[in-house]
Amino acid sequence: MLEALANFFSQMPETSKAAVVASLVTFLGTLAATIAALVGVYVTHQGHERRFKAQLQSEKDKSKVDREMALRKEVYLGAAEAIVAGLGVIARHADLSVPQEELAKEFTEKRGAIAKVHLIGGEETLNAVAAFSVELGAAILKLSLGRYPLLQIRSRLKILENQIQAFGQERDRMVQLMKELNFAGNAEAHRWSFVQNTFEFEQKRVNEAIEEQKALNAKLRAQWVPYTAICYDTSARVSRLLVPAVKAVRAELGLPFDAASYQVLVEESMQKQDQALKEFLGGIQSIAG
Repeated sequence: MLEALANFFSQMPETSKAAVVASLVTFLGTLAATIAALVGVYVTHQGHERRFKAQLQSEKDKSKVDREMALRKEVYLGAAEAIVAGLGVIARHADLSVPQEELAKEFTEKRGAIAKVHLIGGEETLNAVAAFSVELGAAILKLSLGRYPLLQIRSRLKILENQIQAFGQERDRMVQLMKELNFAGNAEAHRWSFVQNTFEFEQKRVNEAIEEQKALNAKLRAQWVPYTAICYDTSARVSRLLVPAVKAVRAELGLPFDAASYQVLVEESMQKQDQALKEFLGGIQSIAG
C-alpha cells in the first residue's frame, strides 16, 4: 500500500508534488496546532478542577470548624449557667427560709450541661471543670450537715410560735369568761376557781414558751452568724477554681484572656464582698445585743 503510494507520488509532475507537500505541511501544522490547543484546554481544565476541589475542601473545613466552634459556645454557655446555679446553692444554704429540698433544685435541672463539657472540652478544660465539680459537691454536702442543726432550731421555733398563739387564745378565752361571770354577778366559787386556774395554767404555758423561744432565738442567731460566714468563705474558695476553667475555655474559643488581671479582679471583688458581709453580720449582732 505504501509502495503503491510512493510510486504514484514519484510519477506526479514536480508542480503537483510541491502542491501535495505544501498541503501535507499545512495539514500537519493545523493538526499540531489543534493538538496543542486541546492539550492546553485539558491542562487548564485540570488546573481549574484542582483549584475548585481545593476551594471546596477549604470551605468544607471552614464550615466544619464553624460548626464545632458554635457547638463549643453553646455547650460552654450552658455549663456556665449551671456553674452559676451551683454557686447559688452554696449561698442559699445561709437562707434558712429555703426548704432543704429546694436548695439545689435549679442546679439539679441544669447540671447536665456540665457533663456535656466532657464530650467536647480539651484536656485543660476538663481538668479545671472536674476540679470545680468535685469541690462544689463536697462543699454542698458539708454545708448541708452544718445547716441541719439550724433547721431543727428553726422548726422548734415554729412549733413554739404556734403554741404561744394557741395558749394565748385559750388564756384570752378565760379572761372573757371572767368578764361574763362578773357581769352576770355569778359568785359560784367552783366556776370562778376553774376559770382562774385555767387562766393561770395557760398563762404559765405562754410564759414558758416565750422563754424557750427567746433562748432558741439567741442560740440560732449565735450559730447562724458564723455559719453564714462559712457559706461565704466556701463560695469564695470554690469560685477561685473557676479561673483556670475560664482561661481554658477562652483559649479553646480563641478569645483573648489575661489570667493574671482576671485573678486580681476576682480577688478584689471577693474582698469587697467580704467586707460588706462582715458589716452586715456585725450589724445583726449589734441589733440583737
